[in-house]
Amino acid sequence: MVDNKGKAIALSLPPHHLRTDQDMTDIAIPAKGTRLPDLDLVDARGESHPLSNVIAGRSAVVFFMRSHTCPVCHSHIRELERLAERGALADAVAIVVTPGGASEAAAVARRTSLPVLASGAQHSSIGLGRFLFLQHSGTFVLDPTGHVISARTSALPTSSFSSREVRAALA
Repeated sequence: MVDNKGKAIALSLPPHHLRTDQDMTDIAIPAKGTRLPDLDLVDARGESHPLSNVIAGRSAVVFFMRSHTCPVCHSHIRELERLAERGALADAVAIVVTPGGASEAAAVARRTSLPVLASGAQHSSIGLGRFLFLQHSGTFVLDPTGHVISARTSALPTSSFSSREVRAALA
């Protein structure tokens, strides 16, 4: 930026002037060793299920989709299915969580054999909100008590899942 005499001047704005989404200040992704919040999820029929009931004392791989239509997320779901079919998840259950409600859960459930639930707007309660207009997605590997063994999250869906990390966390 230049002043009225053509001299360069520095313009310094506090970081909050650069924010385009208020939720950016509330990023709180559960860290390794902490318990994943017991979200109240909805199935394709509209019935409510706490995440702890779905996990039911088992290890779990919980994949939070960016949206129910995200093609990259659907490819991650297919990889989770393959891991489960090959026994690579050991005794862990694989669970898919999409933003939205029963209709979004039903749309995803038609394309997979894995349990699918919807979080409404609760993705943000585990740090997967909309930041800079991008819905974050992520994969959490949980022990039987619901504590995080591994977490991978990203604004880019291509970076929100790693089968290698999932297998390593469950080994």
